[in-house]
Amino acid sequence: MGLWLSKLYDVFSEFSGSTPARILMLGLDAAGKTTILYKIKLNESVHTIPTIGFNVETVSPVKGVSFTVWDVGGQEKIRRLWRHYYQNAEGLIYIVDSSDKERLSEAKDELDGILNSDEMRGVPVVVMANKQDLPRSMSPSEVADGLGLPKMTGRKWYIHGACAKTGEGIFESMKEMADLVKTNKKSSIFTKFFRVLMLGLDAAGKTTILYKIKLNETVATIPTIGFNVETVNPCKGVSFTVWDVGGQDRIRPLWRHYFQNTEGLLFIIDSNDRERMAEAREELMGILQNDEMRHVPLVVVANKQDLPNALSPSQVAEGLHLHKLTGHKWFIHGSCASTGEGIYESLKEMAHLVKDHKKSSKR
Repeated sequence: MGLWLSKLYDVFSEFSGSTPARILMLGLDAAGKTTILYKIKLNESVHTIPTIGFNVETVSPVKGVSFTVWDVGGQEKIRRLWRHYYQNAEGLIYIVDSSDKERLSEAKDELDGILNSDEMRGVPVVVMANKQDLPRSMSPSEVADGLGLPKMTGRKWYIHGACAKTGEGIFESMKEMADLVKTNKKSSIFTKFFRVLMLGLDAAGKTTILYKIKLNETVATIPTIGFNVETVNPCKGVSFTVWDVGGQDRIRPLWRHYFQNTEGLLFIIDSNDRERMAEAREELMGILQNDEMRHVPLVVVANKQDLPNALSPSQVAEGLHLHKLTGHKWFIHGSCASTGEGIYESLKEMAHLVKDHKKSSKR
């Protein structure tokens, strides 16, 4: 079988007895994906033609072990189909032609597009800087810089030089992929995922808050016509999928379509808009009286506290009649979306309320 393949078998034996790990292999056309796939599978250098659809191979080195690799074509017209393969991917192997400096920025754009997809959130990535045998190939560190890997947040990554023809570097890359997938699976076991709905009147600052949480940046926003959805991690072991739904008058009747399976409600208030407090209260009470929102914990974010005429959180609580609420745990905190002040505290309390509610529901 040879030393190279036996070493690879040792890597995959770590998955013995577990669910098969689904690995996606992507990269631009002519990067060497298919050659690498069949080097892993057959320990042979095979003559390949451009992949039009996909190749899928399951490496089963020992009984009960499988590592399924999907190699999807990288030609420009095919790349828009990549997203159809993202679901349930547990690892991404991204192949780069290290000798093709002119297309490195294109490879970066495509990688960014993959990793920004919700279905690929948190998935570990291993970059193979292929064709290291060619004289003018970039080093792995140069490829890493060109792809912006050092700036990557929210996922584990690794890069290694490789030569598909000889197999050099493939074992090390696959071993690291195995380690990253295992680590990611373990951490996922201890992470609780909750579905949180973010509502409020138009111009309350919902989307600004969402992207302050997500990016720690103040972004210019326009009125949300449909919805924005992002996964955020307010504290260790907790992930929120936050649905930010538009608050314009004509959109509010659609809010109820998002109530199902909601585990927490973030209601955003413009503390500076005293004239619309009664309107905000009516909308909030309408939400909480819906059967699908019964007992769902509530956190009110009294936004725009930086403005001179803003109501205090206690005044907002009175205006919303929060003290008269029964059947819902609630919390209110002042905030400023542009600076981020008060947002972390509000989300941390949301995490506590949701976890407590889920515990009490099981009793």
